Amino acid sequence: MRHSVNKRTPEVKYARTMPSVVKSKAVSQSAFLMQKLAKQRAFSLQAKLETTDDVPADIVRHLSTSLAAFELIIVPGLDGSARHHWQSLWQALFQAEGIPVGRVNQEIWSRPHYKGWIMTLVATVKKSKKPVLLVGHSLGCVLIAHAVKEGLLPDTVAGALLVAPADVENGPEQDISRVAAFSPVPLSSLPFPALVVGSRNDPWLSVTRARTFARHWNASFVDAGRKGHIGNQCDLGYWLDGLMFLDRLAQTVLIEKTGLRRLHKKTLQ
Repeated sequence: MRHSVNKRTPEVKYARTMPSVVKSKAVSQSAFLMQKLAKQRAFSLQAKLETTDDVPADIVRHLSTSLAAFELIIVPGLDGSARHHWQSLWQALFQAEGIPVGRVNQEIWSRPHYKGWIMTLVATVKKSKKPVLLVGHSLGCVLIAHAVKEGLLPDTVAGALLVAPADVENGPEQDISRVAAFSPVPLSSLPFPALVVGSRNDPWLSVTRARTFARHWNASFVDAGRKGHIGNQCDLGYWLDGLMFLDRLAQTVLIEKTGLRRLHKKTLQ
């Protein structure tokens, strides 16, 4: 009759004879290493998500040339633009491609201070050494309009992409009080080319109001379809349509400045 024999490896034998304190320390070290590995994997995944792999190479090459004459300034709105917001992804994309890009960084995003926000915008633009294309979203668009009305923006601003301007007079009831200082929306003509992008189901802006803003600002209007507020709550990634709108704006500015479109490529379609 055979009896099974459990052979213990030296490591197992040693582990079973380890004092309880040492065992506990070994387990805690193992847990720490597991947590560290998990964090590294999560960081690696995030890094992959933030690469330019989602943007076709031909678009990246085109924008690198189309935007070469400008510096882009990202102007976020109420509550700022999170890491997954298209504004943040664009900033990372442009930096990776060597396209000059800056960002307006307000002190408190959740409680907009009218004067403070305008002065921060103006100070950021004045640092630019090239003609500036402003890329505004939501309250950031209205901020730009107020700065123009007050005559505070320098002449270096060459154009503006105004995405989903916040209608601070008719916005969501739960948020309208936070943006009251920015009401009413200025309707003065903008002294530079601008493109207003509106969504058909934006809780902050009806298509009718978007067209009204565009008309008074002497800007072109683009219907982006059903994209909500085109912000943090929308899963737009790099928002390729938006990149094409930006290219359209850049080409418009170049035509107005020089009378000629850059000959290397056509406008992105």
